[in-house]
Amino acid sequence: MSLENILNEIDNTTQAELKAIRDEYSAKIEAIIKSCNDKISRIKNYYAVKSDNDVKNIIKQYEDNIRLQSKKIIDDKKKEILVNTMQKLRSYVTSLNKSSNYPELLKAMVNESKKELGNKFTVYCDEMENEKLQGFKFPDSIKFIIDKSIKSGIIAVSADGKKEVDMRLSSIFDEISYDVETYLYENIK
Repeated sequence: MSLENILNEIDNTTQAELKAIRDEYSAKIEAIIKSCNDKISRIKNYYAVKSDNDVKNIIKQYEDNIRLQSKKIIDDKKKEILVNTMQKLRSYVTSLNKSSNYPELLKAMVNESKKELGNKFTVYCDEMENEKLQGFKFPDSIKFIIDKSIKSGIIAVSADGKKEVDMRLSSIFDEISYDVETYLYENIK
């Protein structure tokens, strides 16, 4: 499943959650508006003898208060949805090692490392990844070393040891999470 499909699925889920939130909070917002309108009405009656400008300023303050409270409620819910969505996305990405496409993903990781490091490098991975990678034909210049500390992905190191490509699923997610989070926050309506 591509990142675009994942983002589209998350976007669709987010839109459904936002609709439910809008429905839930519209009653709360209406109550705030009614409360403020009641206060405005009382203030209008109380200040009927005062100038129109004074009343308009007070009304504007309450209207601004309504807008700010409404915006805060929506922003808080957006943040909550964003946190939940990012947790789900992290869980999905880090569980890719259980998918049937995982061997192909590992092969793509090695090939991407080759683009970055050249033809001669060492791939460090745990036993499970090493077994899956043995099903593919790679040049002899690529060495595979088992490292039990590496989970869900690979770390490739150039032959001279000066460059490293971290292709562990958790590292990939960490690398893209800021951009994904920004995209989601901007597109939650």
